Amino acid sequence: MKFRTELQIPESDQKINHSRKIMGIGSCFVDELGEKLADAKFQVLRNPFGTLFHPLAIENALARIHSFTQYTREEILQYGEIFFSWDHHSAFNRISPEETLDNINAELQKANDFIQQTDVFLLTFGTAWVYQMTEMGIFVANCHKVPQKYFEKYLLDDQQIQTSIRNCFNLILDINPKAQIIVTISPVRHTKDGIVENSLSKSKLISNLFQVASQFENVDYFPAYELMMDDLRDYRFYKEDLVHPNELGVEYIWEKFSQTYFDYLTVDNIKIAGKIKSAMAHRPMNSKTTAYKEFLYKTAKQIESAEFLFPKNSFQKEKLMLQKMIENVD
Repeated sequence: MKFRTELQIPESDQKINHSRKIMGIGSCFVDELGEKLADAKFQVLRNPFGTLFHPLAIENALARIHSFTQYTREEILQYGEIFFSWDHHSAFNRISPEETLDNINAELQKANDFIQQTDVFLLTFGTAWVYQMTEMGIFVANCHKVPQKYFEKYLLDDQQIQTSIRNCFNLILDINPKAQIIVTISPVRHTKDGIVENSLSKSKLISNLFQVASQFENVDYFPAYELMMDDLRDYRFYKEDLVHPNELGVEYIWEKFSQTYFDYLTVDNIKIAGKIKSAMAHRPMNSKTTAYKEFLYKTAKQIESAEFLFPKNSFQKEKLMLQKMIENVD
């Protein structure tokens, strides 16, 4: 007997290995997947504008990175004691306008440098609901807890969604015509919009994304949303908020992603990186024993023998940590 409908995803012909740079932009699922990629020692940059939810915000971020138009003091706003940008997530908020601006432009510089060598892009669209500033007429990436009375909320129509997604693809392909673009709909449920409203939003994103993606041979749809909603289909794969996938849910989607985009050699390298990560996380009952010192030297040897499999300086942080740990034992 079968008790669930497992989603079978065809393997991609375009494999991702450690020599390729990956940029992820979009919902918090980009951060989840990006963290997995970073732990596996891929060269990855994720959400240089912070978490972005709707197509217009993602398009704006890509356009700004593409043109490398730095932010000015006039684009930094204040509400209460906090300074922010309408284009960015609240993670960039500071109590000083100069610090906010410097932080934003530093990440923009990093993103512009990185994107020039990026050939894999991961875009995750979360919602078709947007907030527009009533006075300024601009669509914001984040409301930054500014009162609702200053915004008008509405659902993007099909033409707006298609135009925005198409612009996202064209901006990427203008930088790298051979780029591999992987698109997903976020498996995170936007229940604050309402359950029915969330379903409407996701369905509009999916239908319009497929409409546009079919016109680009470089674009591939990865069904993260469908894996969560139709394959796992169980609240035990959600966090306590019943909205975000939990560690088990993310791990399942990561396994499916790996099966789709990684070849056997890359999978083996990921396992090596995982073993080193586990070794680095090990904490002994007594850190002054000879056995623990030998363990540290063994871990250092593992890194030394594996380094050539990964991009340069992938284990620099671990090597520095090991050096300090060994010094503390001696």
